[in-house]
Amino acid sequence: MQSVTQAQVAALLRALGLRPGDNLLVHAAIQFLGKPEGGVGAYFAAICEVAGSESGISDAPPTTYLATPIPSPAPRTSHPAALTFTIAVPAFNFAFARGEPYDPASTPSQGMGAFAEYVRRLPGARRTPHPMQSLAAIGPYAEDLAGRDTPSAFDPGSAFERLLALDFKLLYLGANIDATSLLHYSEQRFQVPYRYWKTFSGPVRTVNGWERRTYRMYVRDLEANPVLTLAPAQALLERRGQWHSLPLNYGRVSLCRAVDFTAAVDDLLSADPWCLVTNPCSI
Repeated sequence: MQSVTQAQVAALLRALGLRPGDNLLVHAAIQFLGKPEGGVGAYFAAICEVAGSESGISDAPPTTYLATPIPSPAPRTSHPAALTFTIAVPAFNFAFARGEPYDPASTPSQGMGAFAEYVRRLPGARRTPHPMQSLAAIGPYAEDLAGRDTPSAFDPGSAFERLLALDFKLLYLGANIDATSLLHYSEQRFQVPYRYWKTFSGPVRTVNGWERRTYRMYVRDLEANPVLTLAPAQALLERRGQWHSLPLNYGRVSLCRAVDFTAAVDDLLSADPWCLVTNPCSI
């Protein structure tokens, strides 16, 4: 297996347009990029090398997708990692739907990859309260994101909506566009017909101790078993010059703005709510 170094990743990130102060939501499948010298932390270090800067975070984030007012960005404060930008990762775990308790501090993510678990376990990382579709984050906005407790992870005022307000970028380390968790934000708002609402209740550990809480998800219709692809969204982003991607060993590293991704998916779903389903005839 080919190796990959921090310097290689950092150079690639700069070439893709990552800039100091950029906040990131990272989806990773690093097994496709080779064997990292120094372990998973090499990717985190490369991101910090490129995005870390005292220049801070861009002012006046876009608010195109805000359904409810959101406060102005909080001032940067000191935190354990001393970051000047925020890294977030999906830390999903659906065991709560099967009756298992959820502890934001100790429940691992499942199926999100080694990089997501690395970030979740970093000292100073914070996690959002939703027991099935959480984010783990570290940096100036981690506390802000972790404090957003909404019934659905993609509701107005949620952490995912906040990412859009703060102009986060989507970084794909080996993962392809189909891994994009923000898809569900558009699916929920457009009430796509291949999903439906379902509520789940169970024990959740909060700052006040264990409590029985109820959350909801806009779940996929498993009987219909829709098979989704985000290839049309990537094609639209490419036509608009908003998708940037470069090869690395066995895979690719890609970058785009979260608001651009959401706008592309919104445009597609508004024209045809079935456009991302590859097997609509079976539903």
